Amino acid sequence: MKKNQSQLSRRAFLAASAGAFAAPLLVSGRVFGFDGGVAPSNVIQLFHIGLGNRGNELLGGFLGNPQFRSLGVCDCYKDHLDRAADRVNERYHINNAAKYAHYEDVLQRDDVDAIVCACPDHWHTKISVEACQAGKDVYCEKPLTLTLQETRLIVKAARKYNRVCTSGSQRVMEDYGYMAPIIQSGAIGEVKEVYCGLGNPPKHCYLPEQPIPEGFDWDRWQGQAPYAPFNSERCSGNYGGGWRAFTEYGNGFLADWGAHKFGGALYALGIDDQEPVEILPRGYDGSEYVCAVFKNGVKMYHAWNGPHDITIIGTEGEYRHQQTKLNPLKAVDVRRYSGGATNIADDFAFCVRNRVRPFQDFFYGAKTAALCQLLAIGHKLNRRLQWDSENCRFIDDDEANRHVARPQRYPYVIPEV
Repeated sequence: MKKNQSQLSRRAFLAASAGAFAAPLLVSGRVFGFDGGVAPSNVIQLFHIGLGNRGNELLGGFLGNPQFRSLGVCDCYKDHLDRAADRVNERYHINNAAKYAHYEDVLQRDDVDAIVCACPDHWHTKISVEACQAGKDVYCEKPLTLTLQETRLIVKAARKYNRVCTSGSQRVMEDYGYMAPIIQSGAIGEVKEVYCGLGNPPKHCYLPEQPIPEGFDWDRWQGQAPYAPFNSERCSGNYGGGWRAFTEYGNGFLADWGAHKFGGALYALGIDDQEPVEILPRGYDGSEYVCAVFKNGVKMYHAWNGPHDITIIGTEGEYRHQQTKLNPLKAVDVRRYSGGATNIADDFAFCVRNRVRPFQDFFYGAKTAALCQLLAIGHKLNRRLQWDSENCRFIDDDEANRHVARPQRYPYVIPEV
């Protein structure tokens, strides 16, 4: 029987090769990687841009994932570049992992399917936009953008160039995602308030000048941010400080951890496609927290170093992350990772292959970034602000509107989309 089956298979193959079949077998060009797709049988070829603390963590994760092949690394600091290249070489038993000091060289390569951007916040939008323009898919670290204006640009680029783009906040699903079916099932009634406490206020950096290390392109690291003297702490990737703590390069830990916690809270409520309509200052109606008010009346509060991780208050009770034990009242259809993925990298891989939008599509990452940026502006100005999301502007407040965007230093300006 096995011999006959083999003979039949061989005859069928020869007949097909000779054109004996009346109707040809039609296969989507995407199987072969046409139309910007990746053939399902192939690994997704990555390039890593930014190899500091977080960049190295991501590199390790992708090197350990068989769905990806890391072709090389890019960093403006030679020490980081060499260290990361050594890891790629060791993983694949090679000695020629590609290394670039300029990400523009990466984007010119035809063999790169996607890039992983783990640079400081002030580089996220520029690199992501240019990667989309170059036909690359994008995995970009959180917080997705530096300013409110950038939240529009980065989504516009993903849509215009039809790229698969994910914001790298894995905790939204993997830490906080379990709350979504509970809260959206009505287990605590109608949600009225959410409290998130995190981080220290950002501050200006007045550190003394130090010699620039050999092999470090300090001008490029600063990019569109204002030029300032080098200091190792200014550009440190230290999760407890470093550039994250300084207003020159971000909105402090409100934006950094806020991308996780506020992203998780927005997802739990099913409103991560929205932005608030109003920002209330500390002391308003007796509250000690700055507050973002949504169209449906939900109020999200933030305080520096507040007592809350995520606490959600409803008409029928409250839910505290990892403390309250409740089950959903009913089955609820909530957005999840695609293709049975259990982590954000596998979700990205499935979506790249199938050309669908990932769980943390740039649209959602940008909405979370916008919420954090609006709260940061609320802390700075400490007054009531009306936000017009459609037009990306504050209503009748010229001073607040000066915070919607930041000056960009030449030649590192974000391109038009």
